[in-house]
Amino acid sequence: MKHSLKKRSLLAGLCAVAAAAIAAPAGVVDAAPANSGRPTLVGLLLADARFDDASGFDRFAYDFDIVTEALKLFPDLVEAANSPASNLTVFLPTDAAFRSLVKSLTGAAPAAEADVFAAVAGLGVDTVKAVLTYHILGTVVDYKTALKSDGAVLTTLNGATLTVDVQGRWLKTVTLIDNDPDLRNPKVIFPNLRASNGIAHAIDRVLLPIDV
Repeated sequence: MKHSLKKRSLLAGLCAVAAAAIAAPAGVVDAAPANSGRPTLVGLLLADARFDDASGFDRFAYDFDIVTEALKLFPDLVEAANSPASNLTVFLPTDAAFRSLVKSLTGAAPAAEADVFAAVAGLGVDTVKAVLTYHILGTVVDYKTALKSDGAVLTTLNGATLTVDVQGRWLKTVTLIDNDPDLRNPKVIFPNLRASNGIAHAIDRVLLPIDV
């Protein structure tokens, strides 16, 4: 019952904030490197596609197959992440991060990435889009800037905010405080994945715009 209530709470709350998501112009385009020689953010996500199965998944828990397949559900977000005119920061939860989220919501942690994705997609398109847009900023924030921005409040594309928490004295790390006070906040574990139209930072948990 506890896990069922968590799932219903997430559905209800995120459906409420989904309407605030800022959508880019619709239309899917192929990933293509810009003049800088770097791929777009979409190209960055697809960089390891040769290792994936026909459904887009593999057995490596620390890449971004699940968020990539989730993004593909929304042509407007694909367009924004592929447009040369974009100037975005994207926080990318690893596949392991999504597995942790599914376990928190359901009590089970599927071994196969396809099953984790199915559990995430089963929350509904409005919910998935609300979560995805909570991982995107409309400006570029590199890791050096983040390390100097302890306490900064960042507004994401769905309108909800998150807070930068810089921890450590000598070896500093960046944690992102989301709007769920109970689950562990995500840490940036691999920063500065640079694209021609923005920057991405890998995180070890999924950001949640509401208290689930």
